[in-house]
Formats: sequence, structure tokens, C-alpha cells
Amino acid sequence: MTIAQVLSAIQLGLLYGILAVGLYIPFRILDIADMSVQGTFTMGMIITAVFSYNRMPFLGIIVAILGGAIAGIVTGILHTKFNIPSILSGILTMTALYTVNLIIASGKANISLIGKDTLYTIADKLIGNEQATKTIVTLLIAILTTVMISVFFHTRTGLTIRATGDNAAMVRHTSINTDNMKMIGLGLGNAMSALSGALISQYNLFADVNSGTGILVVALAAIIIGETLFKRNGVTLGLISTIVGSIIYRFIIAVALKFDVLPSYALNMISTIIVIIALMFPTIKETFDRNAKKRLHLELANKYLNNNNNVLTTTEKNVSDPPIDKKSGGENE
Repeated sequence: MTIAQVLSAIQLGLLYGILAVGLYIPFRILDIADMSVQGTFTMGMIITAVFSYNRMPFLGIIVAILGGAIAGIVTGILHTKFNIPSILSGILTMTALYTVNLIIASGKANISLIGKDTLYTIADKLIGNEQATKTIVTLLIAILTTVMISVFFHTRTGLTIRATGDNAAMVRHTSINTDNMKMIGLGLGNAMSALSGALISQYNLFADVNSGTGILVVALAAIIIGETLFKRNGVTLGLISTIVGSIIYRFIIAVALKFDVLPSYALNMISTIIVIIALMFPTIKETFDRNAKKRLHLELANKYLNNNNNVLTTTEKNVSDPPIDKKSGGENE
């Protein structure tokens, strides 16, 4: 792989890592399967594309984040106030957002930002190197986002959200409204998803209403790969491992496409295979460890039995030997 390809994999890994963080919050912290992340990702792309097209790229990112948060809260309301299952609430929101995205885009299926100012083009005027600009800007945003979310989940509200995901019934007994905690968590997760879509739209200079198709698999792959490597030890490590998992995932995709393992249009199939392997790995490792322990126990048992046999053999031999005459030092006749 060339340096440009390596940098591209890192940049995309960081950008999609923010999306994976958006899924990590409801999926791991709240224990909610949130499908609306797919819709808010596309909404973030469309909103920032419209604003960037009208020369307001920074405002577009802010509005995209707010739009994603509102969509997440809508999902939370459907789930908590109307008792609709979380996965169905997410699907309903995601489906509705497809039409909302078309309305935002004035009925256009895609928007091109070629020749328009974006976060990256503005920063490039200061740095003067496109690859360096994309890497530095994306890395700074990913670090800032991860730190802010980590700090938030160590505040009182953040700890309450985490407790709600662990044991909602216990939190309710402390007179805390768990419905509000779930809505805040879903809003934050979808805000991160929209931020990822907004940045990718400005990164690629392009936005499409169908860009979110299969994006959940990408986010899930990042989470699973990260957890496979770093285990699940706390929110901060979970966020960092998710970002790292996203970068590793992009490298795997880049290598697979470079060596023509599968054609480029089979990207979703590659993503699915990666997720399946990552999900299977803990089970395979557990089976391997269990078999290794069985072999160790068998070896120890055999060693113990061999030692006992040796002791018994030595004892029998000593018993069968004739007694020694202590005075003459010879055998008794």
C-alpha cells in the first residue's frame, strides 16, 4: 500500500469511527438496538451538503448535529412514551428520515460540493497539503469528540445514563426518570452519527440520500473488532477501542480491494464477512482455551498417576527385599 492509501484508510477510519461511537452509545451503554443511526448518518450528509453548497460549511455541521440529536430523541419518545420496541422505533425513524432527507435536498437524490468551500478546503488554505490537512483535521475532530463524550459519561448525568443501561429498574427506584436518560443517550448517539455523515460529505465533496445503506454493518464491525482486541473495560477504553477498530476495519477493506479478493461492488459482503469473523473470534478463542485446559488437566492427571505408580513400585520392591542383619551387615540365612 502507498502512503496515500494508508493515510486515506486512517482518515476514513477516524470518520467512520465517529459513526461507530454514535452506535456504541445506544448499543453498548444503553443496551438498545438503535436502527435510526443509519438515517441520521445520511441526514447529516444531506444537511451539511445543502449548507456547504450555500457557502456555510461550519453552520451545516452544527445544524447536522442538532438534526441528528432531534431524530434520536424522536426514536426515544417512540420507545419510552409509546412503548414501541426499540428496534422498531429505530426502523420507523430511519424510514421517515429518508423522506425528510429528500425534502431537505429539495427532491434531489444527490448533491455535489465540487468547487464549494468545506471544512477541509478552508483548512487546506492554511496548511497547503491536502493529505496532511485531511489527516490533521480529522484526527483533531475524532480526538476532541472522544474526549468530550468520555468526560460527559463521567458526569452525574452520564453516570446515570450508564446506570440506566445496566439496570433501569434500580435507577427508577432512586426516583430518576429513566425515559429521559434513554432519550438523552439516543439523542447523543444520533448526533455523533450525523456528525460523521456531515464530515464524510465534506470529505468526499458529495452527498447521496442512499449513502446510509449498509452503514450499520460498518459501525458494528468497528465496535466488534475494537472489543475483540481491547475487551470491554469501561466507557473511555470502549470509545477508544471503537475508533481503533474502525481504522483496522478500513485497512482490511483497503487490502481486500487492493488484492481483488472480491470486486469493489461487494463491499457490503466484505463488511458482513468481517463482522461474522469478529463475532466468531471470542467463541473460537474460548473453545481453544477450554481445550487447552483439558489437555493440561489430562497431562497433570497422567503425571500424577505415573508418580503414584512409581511410588507403589518402589514400595513393593522394598517390601520384597530380605531383611538386613544389622550386626553382621549381611543377609539373614
